[in-house]
Amino acid sequence: MTRSRHALVRSAVLSVLCGAGTSLAWSQAATTPAPEGVLVRPWGTPTKIEGSWEGTYERRNNFDLRQDRARDRRDREQEVKLRATSDVTPSVQVRLEAVGLHETTARQGSDTTRSSTLGRGETWVRWTEKPGSPLSVQVGRISLSERRAWWWDEDLDAVRVRWDDRSWDLDAGWGREVARVYRNQSGIDPVQRGVSRFFGQGTWRYADRHSLDGFWLLARDGSGVQRGSIANEDALDPSDLRARWLGVRASGEIRHDSDHRMAYWADAAWVRGTEAITAFEEDGEGRFDAGSTRSRKVRGSALDLGATWTVPVRWTPRISLGLARGSGGTRNDAVDHRFRQTGLQENRTRMGGIKRVYRYGQLLQPELSNLQVVSLGAGWRISDDASFELVWHRLRQMSASDQLAGSRLSADPDGRSRDIGRELDLLLAWRSGKHVELTLGLSRFKPGRAFSERDAASGLELGVTLGF
Repeated sequence: MTRSRHALVRSAVLSVLCGAGTSLAWSQAATTPAPEGVLVRPWGTPTKIEGSWEGTYERRNNFDLRQDRARDRRDREQEVKLRATSDVTPSVQVRLEAVGLHETTARQGSDTTRSSTLGRGETWVRWTEKPGSPLSVQVGRISLSERRAWWWDEDLDAVRVRWDDRSWDLDAGWGREVARVYRNQSGIDPVQRGVSRFFGQGTWRYADRHSLDGFWLLARDGSGVQRGSIANEDALDPSDLRARWLGVRASGEIRHDSDHRMAYWADAAWVRGTEAITAFEEDGEGRFDAGSTRSRKVRGSALDLGATWTVPVRWTPRISLGLARGSGGTRNDAVDHRFRQTGLQENRTRMGGIKRVYRYGQLLQPELSNLQVVSLGAGWRISDDASFELVWHRLRQMSASDQLAGSRLSADPDGRSRDIGRELDLLLAWRSGKHVELTLGLSRFKPGRAFSERDAASGLELGVTLGF
């Protein structure tokens, strides 16, 4: 993006802020929550206008686990969201959201790349039987999320039916991507193209601060690949999975008369299905030719258990312990026992602080597939507006493999040892009301015997979020 375009973006954001009559204060005096957005009444219809700007800077050092090669990476990202939510009638609500994204990536030994684009965020129509009714129907690009983001935390083109009652909730729907999300995409993301999903979650609050959840997902990837077809690297989709997930969760908080608190969670999930895998070969001109396709059954399971103990003293210190295991290994070429998460997960949860943390490591961010993660965390709520988190993870594969699903490392395991390594994460967060949020994250990963190169990797992330 040129300097003039940068100035144009800044001017546009400032104009929106001024037009909304929003004052952003960085002092401690700004901690009083302010009303979100601005209420306007075009043609007499009450409409709330909201927006946000989020800027992040991330530095990744030695992600190939070799210090003798200078391949560090710097990423800067800016995201602007503008949202309008209108009550068309007492029973019909409409939301429109636009997203602007600018990214700059600098790699040692390579040219700096920049990209800017516009996209569509939440855009939907919701119908309620009558004001206050627990039943609603939502159609459009919706936000599919759940509290621990272990199952999903993603926007989807979908139809959803919800029932929200005092003691139980039901959320069920069907989704399939109908168009590209960002203008700079040539089409629908290959991973999402042709994938239909029937999803659902049921919640029973059987006691105060205690609940049981059930989850289900049926996904069918019908994109398919014909042998001999040609694709470029960005359009490759070697795996087509047809699977069903079922899961349960027990979670809650136990409070004692002494004000000690113990929060707990227990997730269990099973996946069954069939995966078709297509082999691709590069033709020397940057294109890939599709070869033969083979199928195998998928039979996996996973557990994620943990608890957080909060002590009623100054800064409310807390200690967390977690264990997560996703099955792995194969008996033969016809059956794969590696657990697969849904592909919609983010694996971020709150441990009592202001900001959510990555459940399996901020630096690696792996998928819980053929993996065991033991986590030990400590946190302090320094004030109502600031928190401090320190989390240690030990990662081991269930079965030695040369693949680590979802990992952000550029190095792969060698497949001879199960010891992936250890990661230490530090997260500082400060929030001023609903307008300003600042975060600082530091991470260090020490690779284990599963890697032939074992120099430590590290990461630094700075974030600023402004709401208006």
